[in-house]
Amino acid sequence: MAFMNSRERMAAAFAFSGPDRIPVVYHPSPAGLYVHGRKLLDLFERYPPDNPVVFDSAGPPPGTVGDGGYHELRTDGWGTEWEYRIYGIQGHPLRYPFGSWREAEEYCFPDPPAADPAVRDEERSRYLVFDGGISIFERLHALRPIDEVLVDLQARDPDLIRFLDRFTDYWLTRIGLLMEAETDVVSFGDDWGTQSAPIISPALFREIFVPRYRRLMEPILKAGKIVFFHSCGFLGPILDELLDLGIGGLWPQIGLLEADPSALAGCVSRKVALYIHPDRQYLVPRGTPREIDDAIRGYADRFHDIGGGGIFYIEIENDAPFENVRALIEAVHRYR
Repeated sequence: MAFMNSRERMAAAFAFSGPDRIPVVYHPSPAGLYVHGRKLLDLFERYPPDNPVVFDSAGPPPGTVGDGGYHELRTDGWGTEWEYRIYGIQGHPLRYPFGSWREAEEYCFPDPPAADPAVRDEERSRYLVFDGGISIFERLHALRPIDEVLVDLQARDPDLIRFLDRFTDYWLTRIGLLMEAETDVVSFGDDWGTQSAPIISPALFREIFVPRYRRLMEPILKAGKIVFFHSCGFLGPILDELLDLGIGGLWPQIGLLEADPSALAGCVSRKVALYIHPDRQYLVPRGTPREIDDAIRGYADRFHDIGGGGIFYIEIENDAPFENVRALIEAVHRYR
């Protein structure tokens, strides 16, 4: 098999057309960099990934206080103030940009970022270009408290529904810019599952969110680009709804997906590529290097047999001992 560059390898994985090896994607988590420092950077450099990624140096975090604790407040571009207590780990909303969905009628969405054509052309020569960050549900409960969001969704609050329609128009503008920039893969991210069930009923998901997702995905699919959807937790019937929308890639919690063999088979039969994100609840932080090696070899064997459809995803946080981190990265590059 001829050697592929990273762009060709990722494209072949999405197409199930026999990549020369399983692609690997790294996420530059500051939490892992802060804990492991130069040792982790050396591993990343020794085993390069198939995505363009920059690893910042692991210096002391901002907001460190005298006793070594960490506390930081940050306001994002949407106007939500976030409180952070663990460096490099997502914080929690503390203050919101408006007090009700009715007040949100006056809310101004942030300007969508524009892509630099020169940077895009350079990236496209070597890598499959991912962009997007399209989110409906997660962004809703970053703009108002999640319990309020869930109650108002169940009640079909008319002010919330109007906001959702305006929100969808905003994301369509963003998607239009991504299509103009010839983005290869447009990413969506909404966590829809708990550990054992979807957060909302499949019927409510089908009624409120499926039509809006379909509207957002139509121009992407029409342009022949890939829709890539990230969603943590157990999706159950919601997974079928997402597959029916025509997504080309899914980033699940792979262990929960494996627990339902029909769900995994459904992804493969519809040629939906999967991020292979090894279990970060037990395996990576608390398993043994041997367990990690066995799990990675099993994933690699499965997707080699399929002839594509698998992409290893590595994100190192602050809770994994370095021997497990090394075992994970080395196993991925040994068996890929």
